[in-house]
Amino acid sequence: MVVQQRTELGRIRFLYFLTLILATSAVVTSITLYSQASETLRIAMVALGAVGLIALFMTLLQLYTFPKRSHALLIQSGSEMIIATNALHEGFKLRFLRDVLTDSVTTLSDEDRARWKFLEADGYFTVICVKNPRKVLILRLCTMVFDDVFAVDNSNRWEHYDSASTAEPSFANSERPRLKTWKELDAGSRPG
Repeated sequence: MVVQQRTELGRIRFLYFLTLILATSAVVTSITLYSQASETLRIAMVALGAVGLIALFMTLLQLYTFPKRSHALLIQSGSEMIIATNALHEGFKLRFLRDVLTDSVTTLSDEDRARWKFLEADGYFTVICVKNPRKVLILRLCTMVFDDVFAVDNSNRWEHYDSASTAEPSFANSERPRLKTWKELDAGSRPG
């Protein structure tokens, strides 16, 4: 598996869009000039059109599979912190967190999983439970590996760290992720 830096992903996306423009123009040019071309140029036009179609297909496929922004929710609940993420397919990030936080990480019991099941409706899955967490350490580790980190404490105060362009965001804002189920639980019935 190849892990690319966040800045590289922006450049690659830009190259995909340039490829789309060039491939589309190659296909349009080969179709419009085909009838006016001589026999030798027709072969070149067919080859140009075929290469353009292949480039269009490959680029659209790459854009479709382009990595989405990975989010992490850090939920402080008493003497433990729950880490939920939408990036389960990126297991290397979760293994990194588990390896660094070895002593503090505990497995989620079936009761804990049931308690946090409501997050799955919004696309987040609880993956790690940290006992007696050091919020600053966990927050720093999560901003290193996830694009967006949302932290909520026991008083329901939210912090959002946008780490998409840098692993060291200099400030946090009070944005919340788009969670449908959290609104129902804001009245004080939130687990924990």
